Amino acid sequence: MSELYSTIGTSAYDQLLADPQGADVIAIPCEPGNGTVKRGTVMYRKASGLWAPAASANVVNTNQLAVLNEEVATGSAPASGETATAEDAAAYRAGRFIDGRVTLASDAALTEAHKVILRQQGIVFDEKESTSTFTNTVTGS
Repeated sequence: MSELYSTIGTSAYDQLLADPQGADVIAIPCEPGNGTVKRGTVMYRKASGLWAPAASANVVNTNQLAVLNEEVATGSAPASGETATAEDAAAYRAGRFIDGRVTLASDAALTEAHKVILRQQGIVFDEKESTSTFTNTVTGS
């Protein structure tokens, strides 16, 4: 009888977008040799035209940025003399995202400075309000 009341399955919340209105989806060619890149990773466009996972130093105003909308396997670095093929992936170049769902390369967290640069390119975040944001007290008389 104990099996009757056990957990049957679980569901993981994996939404990136806080609001699908205004989201701009594009296809990006991902640079080979970056292994498996997770959904929600910030990508930047390199001078070669290929996109790679953005580290902290890559999140600057001069780089075109996007948020990966799917997990993509870019493989390992090609051997000398071999040509690797770029994998195309869906990404958002603009949209309103859930704070905490978007990361940098190697799952590094975004800082407030990164968010400012992303916001300038149309990538904004919905943040949870804390109790310190709203105080239900009346000041004055």
